[in-house]
Amino acid sequence: MGNIFDSKLKKFLDNLNPLDFQEKHKLEWKAEDKRLVDLLEQKRERIVKTWIKAIRHSYPPETAEFLKSQRNRFANPIGASIEGSVWSVFDQLIGEPDPEVTKNALDQLIRVRAVQDFTPAGALHIMFALKDVIRMELMDDILEQQLFKRYLVFESKIDQLALLAFDVFMECREKVWEIKRNDLLQRPYILQGGMCPSYMLRRGKQHLEKLEKGKTQH
Repeated sequence: MGNIFDSKLKKFLDNLNPLDFQEKHKLEWKAEDKRLVDLLEQKRERIVKTWIKAIRHSYPPETAEFLKSQRNRFANPIGASIEGSVWSVFDQLIGEPDPEVTKNALDQLIRVRAVQDFTPAGALHIMFALKDVIRMELMDDILEQQLFKRYLVFESKIDQLALLAFDVFMECREKVWEIKRNDLLQRPYILQGGMCPSYMLRRGKQHLEKLEKGKTQH
């Protein structure tokens, strides 16, 4: 009797082994991740095209219409940049990411917004817009297949990508500021003081002093 009880107790304790528990759940998570990726791949084209539309709508209406209607990549380099990068960004999210490919795709997507009048929040909102698109397209399937927990993990990957995009944005914005500063310093009238604000104030003060001096002499 004691041997039977000991055997059952050992089996029960073995089932509580945290390593075995983790391994069992790793297998379950891996299977669920595969099912989630399958869903994302099935709706890949629809998701990415809707995401592109959301990115266009982040611009003023006239610009958004131009980005949509002008298909010539030379006449519409911004639209071509968006089209050329979002597919790669999405594939990096759902597949095995390559750091170099991911960085280049983000750079292509974010750089153009860094040289425009977007705030950091406005520029990077497009990364979080992808969450809304996926929820709209897939949430019913995700809930039906009980994949919501794994989807939350996937959304954290989008958050991490947004952080990388912020680094890209700030790097590009700093380069823009550096170019503007160098251009300003290299202008002849700045070097010569011809149009420098402090120089003009000094000249104005000198001119007023001459006028006052002339009045006292008369």
